Amino acid sequence: MSISIRRYVDIVSGVGAASGVAQRDLIGRIFSDNPRTPADAVVEFESAAEVATYYGGASAEYKRAAFYFSFISKSISSPRKLSFARWAKVANEARIYGAANPATLAAFQDIVAGVLTLTVGGQIATVVNLDLSAAGTLAAVAAAVQVAIRAEAGTQYAAALVTYDAPSGTFNFTSTLEDAAAISVTASDLATALGWGAGAVLSPGVAVSTIPDALSASVAVSNNFGSFAFVETLTADETVEAAAWNAARNVEFMFCARVTAADAAAISADTLALAGCGLVFAPDAAEYDEVLPMAVLAATDYGRRAAVQNYMFQMGALTPKVSSNADADTYDNLRVNYYGNTQSAGQQINFFQRGVLTGPDTAPVDMNTYANEMWFKDAAQSALMGLLLALPRVPANAEGRAMVLSALQDPIDLALRNGTISVARTLTTAQRLFVSQVTGDPEAWHQIEALGYWVDVVMVPFETLDGRTEYKAVYTLVYAKDDTVRKVDGAHNLV
Repeated sequence: MSISIRRYVDIVSGVGAASGVAQRDLIGRIFSDNPRTPADAVVEFESAAEVATYYGGASAEYKRAAFYFSFISKSISSPRKLSFARWAKVANEARIYGAANPATLAAFQDIVAGVLTLTVGGQIATVVNLDLSAAGTLAAVAAAVQVAIRAEAGTQYAAALVTYDAPSGTFNFTSTLEDAAAISVTASDLATALGWGAGAVLSPGVAVSTIPDALSASVAVSNNFGSFAFVETLTADETVEAAAWNAARNVEFMFCARVTAADAAAISADTLALAGCGLVFAPDAAEYDEVLPMAVLAATDYGRRAAVQNYMFQMGALTPKVSSNADADTYDNLRVNYYGNTQSAGQQINFFQRGVLTGPDTAPVDMNTYANEMWFKDAAQSALMGLLLALPRVPANAEGRAMVLSALQDPIDLALRNGTISVARTLTTAQRLFVSQVTGDPEAWHQIEALGYWVDVVMVPFETLDGRTEYKAVYTLVYAKDDTVRKVDGAHNLV
């Protein structure tokens, strides 16, 4: 043997700068009151078929998913995912939706001393020595389990239900009280036989939730979405609540809200100052016009060249809702989008109009600009967080400034590639003055017109709550946004 060389030279191997930070998928998220969506979770699907399997082919969730996933963009891409979250419009009991294909009847008949432990709202029910040998059907198995659970102490079990759903092939459980209550199942042979283990959906009991609370709870679980809408018909006040919550997030999500002829004017008046709300005229309950801009956003692949979309002139499987200049003028003035009809040489042409959002003059009110900034903010955030996680330190000096600028350059380059940043655009005099004021550089507007952007970083000390001094890197990015053409005027001069 010999002395280990590590006493003299000890080399540690590893991959540097490997701490990546994921970017959000700007997919759609649909909120519903369906108890199959647990209040403490978000469920994601990659196809309409998966949604049908989970919620049922006749469900409101599936119908929206079928429309959403059927969209094909002009870049020949489709939405890749759709997520669902819970809005408890009414209170519900805690529930278990068992996994499909539970044990066979013969397997249940072999259970003569079954054990099952449930916990609902802190109340524990422990069933022991359950004899299922005499059960003649799977429905009889459910009835026997129900009797045993109801015999346990606790208000959550006094009128609890256990049913066998033959069409879906699942055993389901419903507790007694319509109130907030966590639910869990302890692993056992009987729980596994019932399908109350892996693959089961455990949906906690819920009290009535406000829309802002439901939205905040959903984001706390996962902010992996870009737009959202509701299955349930919202009142005007509820629509404004959702729009106000969204506006406060500052270009993080796009809220797509249904309006009708009866409430369009009132909702428009109450949301016009709130950024990021796409009001969509949707008078037909069987069609989902508000889902179309969600599908456009989810189908936009910002990793591709020239990926950005004009939300106007998009087509989907919808019937036109507006077909006259008078109605178009009405909804245009209200900043309400609609699926409209025009014609050329007798050919009927239907498409989404006008691709706008509510919001003040300081907010991006074009859907495409808003969507692009949502992506750009997230890309920059991901790049900068990755920088902080990957490097030993970012010094508060010129070297650190260079590091931050370098990290920002990747999303900037991608924004130039996908069209988020517009190059060779002539700025107005007001825009040039604004750029000079924001940047403190009277020549910065030249760079924006030529390159599309201007960026700088400064290191700034700040005082913490406990009185210490810390440093932060403050960057300013000014870029020419992507504006899209909505009309072409021409002049034919014959000489």
